[in-house]
Amino acid sequence: MRLHLPCVVAALAVTGLALRPLEAPAWAAQVRQQPGLEWRSIEGAMGQGITLGLLGGFRALAADLLWLRANANWERCDLAGTHSALALVTAIDPRPVAFWINGARMIGYDMPYWRIDAAGGEAVVPAGVAQRIMETQARAAVAHLEKAFVHLPDAALIHIEIANLQLQRLGDLAGATEHYRRAALQPGAPFYAARVYAELLRRQGRHRAAYDWLVALHPTLPTEEENPFGMADTVLGRIRELEERLALAPVNRYQPRRK
Repeated sequence: MRLHLPCVVAALAVTGLALRPLEAPAWAAQVRQQPGLEWRSIEGAMGQGITLGLLGGFRALAADLLWLRANANWERCDLAGTHSALALVTAIDPRPVAFWINGARMIGYDMPYWRIDAAGGEAVVPAGVAQRIMETQARAAVAHLEKAFVHLPDAALIHIEIANLQLQRLGDLAGATEHYRRAALQPGAPFYAARVYAELLRRQGRHRAAYDWLVALHPTLPTEEENPFGMADTVLGRIRELEERLALAPVNRYQPRRK
């Protein structure tokens, strides 16, 4: 199963086209000052240790162009080329979360199949070997994402992406649970992160911990009328389910306050 990124690529292409008339004159001036600096030579320049400061205000544009290079390599199932381009993109401009997440998906979900195909395909590669390839690539994707925290320490979506790799590829329920907890605590985290964290606690039989978490969460959620994505009613329903499982006496059950 391959990950297609048409929306991301289209958005980057549109952005690049929109900026080009505005930035082309300034870029031309920059090239005149540094005659060896051309878009096609960015990869080589980075490899030779040229500082990022040389790009000045053009880091975002350079990263966008290199992302298109990464996507072209991905379309060709070029493992080495895709790895190289992804590393350059995040080195040049580590700020966009999408670069980190979509790169990790290429590494963790697509590259294993490229490696298996290169080794003869699923019909030839032993199941144990294929599983090790899957796990190796998943760990490489997690390592790629962990580098993002240096630049994006509050990125809830990075924690969520790591958690999903741990769940889907590595079978690490405890690790995924912890990353969903961290995601839920970040400013601006999506509402679902807190709900998934509670659900993962339940899967581990930690019903009391899940209950306490949801009881603390519910009063902070907007009403369904204010924001349906908060799913306050769903959270209350899960609280009631846990109260039944925990056999809590009526007097000890959660009583939501009216806002």
